[in-house]
Amino acid sequence: MNRREFILHVLSIIFATVWELVLAYNSRAISEYYVEKGTIFFENWTGGTGGPCVSWSKYSPSLEFVLLVLLPTLVLLILYLWFKEPTLKKSALSIGLPVLSVIVIYFKTTGPGVLLALIVVSAVVGGVVGKDKWEKVLLSIAGFLPGLIIGMIIAAELTAVWC
Repeated sequence: MNRREFILHVLSIIFATVWELVLAYNSRAISEYYVEKGTIFFENWTGGTGGPCVSWSKYSPSLEFVLLVLLPTLVLLILYLWFKEPTLKKSALSIGLPVLSVIVIYFKTTGPGVLLALIVVSAVVGGVVGKDKWEKVLLSIAGFLPGLIIGMIIAAELTAVWC
């Protein structure tokens, strides 16, 4: 891996991670795009309000949410098509596949299962796409960091108590 490829990989890691952090910072504003929530209030037996309540949340990502979290991948793919630089395509794949796996895996499991799947997917994608040891490591990190942030965003909204 030459110096130019290294710089492109590092810039793509920074770009994707910063974008996902911006989404995490604004997660309350975009939470309706991936979590359905509701609250049921019960009246107390004396007839007044203020009794117990039940909150529920359901993971249901919309197309807008998927596009928002995959925006770094889409930008890198557009840049690849524009400049024909293979490093951009490698970075796009190494970021997009782990992030997409987090979105899909949350339908089946939560918690440590998502983290384990993210680690495996990031390592496999980095190992397959990269050509030497350092590029494989950088590509694995490029997929793991944004995927971890997206996983934390989803987990935080699913476990939030609203009553």
